[in-house]
Amino acid sequence: MTKSKELGLFLKKKRATLSPNQFGLESNKRRRVEGLKREEVADLAGVSIDWYVRIEQGQNVNPSIDVLNSLSRVLQLNNEEKRYLFNLSDKKLQLEDSDNITISKTLQKFLDAQSPNIAYVTDSSWNMIAWNKAALKVYGNYEEMNEKERNTIWRAFNDDYLKKLLDNWEGHSKLRVEQLRANYSYYENDNKIKEIINELDKKNPLFHKWWNEQEIMGTPEGQKLLHHPVVGNLYVSYISFKSTEAEGVNITIQMPVDDHTKNKLQQLMLV
Repeated sequence: MTKSKELGLFLKKKRATLSPNQFGLESNKRRRVEGLKREEVADLAGVSIDWYVRIEQGQNVNPSIDVLNSLSRVLQLNNEEKRYLFNLSDKKLQLEDSDNITISKTLQKFLDAQSPNIAYVTDSSWNMIAWNKAALKVYGNYEEMNEKERNTIWRAFNDDYLKKLLDNWEGHSKLRVEQLRANYSYYENDNKIKEIINELDKKNPLFHKWWNEQEIMGTPEGQKLLHHPVVGNLYVSYISFKSTEAEGVNITIQMPVDDHTKNKLQQLMLV
């Protein structure tokens, strides 16, 4: 089966799963199709019915990214289904702006349940977008930080607290720059992160050096030492994994490697 045929079949199956009542459309016994009609999907997505019929028939119509986003919205695709839709259309799924990423109640509950482990969520530009209490107690109060301060790349080069907290500040910061560079193609048109990159590139020689070396690295697992100002040394291991519901989003859990560190983290939860 060609990608065009597979795309048409996928859209047909997805519209059959939707109830007209979800969209305020009339539903009665005279409807001859299950779910939404082709013309209803086309109207809701803002495309012509003739074009939509062609795409369901498996013709090579080359839908734009805007149209694919609109169809994803109407057909209520989850992130994996949306990625599949884009792949069938030979398009790259664009990363969401951090302002538009929704942290579900389930994900926040998962982060909170990790305590006293440190747990947080970052987007593709390494902005901190969700966290638990342990993360606040160890890394600082993200709730009171402005947008730029919540960007972990900017903060690594500008925040004295973080520089003192990290035993291996240079290794941490170099890795973050390399990870940012690895995702650059996704947000090269994002003015917010470009502003941060340009600022650091001009003002910080180390950032300039690491950014222009163009080394690409990722470490989903590892271990680090933190020097906390209240409880002292914290030895933690960490693991990061990608969210399936938001493109480019990473969930990180940092766990104590010994009982001493675990006790210190539990102590911080009471402060």
